Amino acid sequence: MTQEKLRRVITAAVVAGTLLFIFLLGVIIYQTIRINVLNNRIEDTKEQITQYQESIEKGEHDLEYYESDVYKFLESIRLGLLENP
Repeated sequence: MTQEKLRRVITAAVVAGTLLFIFLLGVIIYQTIRINVLNNRIEDTKEQITQYQESIEKGEHDLEYYESDVYKFLESIRLGLLENP
């Protein structure tokens, strides 16, 4: 093998290695960004779940109030079904 052929083979290997490195670096950067985006979605979803749970708990307290005798009595006065004592 002459020196010219050896130089071409080495140059081709360096170019192939550099392209492979750039490609793999791009994949790693893409995956890192993707992981961060999905983690943000997970955090947003957890926040929404917490908000929904709080609204459900508040709704349950409201339901207890609306089913109470005090509410029914006050509503019947407001609607004119009973006279205000």
